[in-house]
Amino acid sequence: MAGLAEETQELELLLRQINYLMNHYTRTYLSGRGLTMPRFWVLSNLAPDKPITMGELQRRLFLAPATITGLVDGLVEEKLVRRWRDDNDRRLVYLALTPAGEEFLAGILQYRSSVLEKALVNQDDINLGQLNAFLRLLLTNLRYLCPHLRSP
Repeated sequence: MAGLAEETQELELLLRQINYLMNHYTRTYLSGRGLTMPRFWVLSNLAPDKPITMGELQRRLFLAPATITGLVDGLVEEKLVRRWRDDNDRRLVYLALTPAGEEFLAGILQYRSSVLEKALVNQDDINLGQLNAFLRLLLTNLRYLCPHLRSP
């Protein structure tokens, strides 16, 4: 029987491989729609009703301000993201999804879910509820270890 260290190493490897494959499928889907993964990352960190600042987006994505600006410029031009300055502090720039951006993101997320559904077809012995519960617990514990980070 494998020990805890070996099991956690295998879990880390499996999560990394799943992430790699999901990103590959997503990249392929996005390329047919003229979008890149970094732009997807921006969209997936925004909401229509909860604006965030450019600085907060930079912290979430671990990208340089100039990189964020370039990504956001393109998304604003495509009318997927709305950008505006704070009335009281002009240094603050806020971002939110437009209705078109919300619809576009929903399509991407639906595609990603459909990839997972296809991967799980004919897997009657898998209890998806238990798997989701385990992953939620893992996510909660990881957030506890790094409370200043926010994941989408």
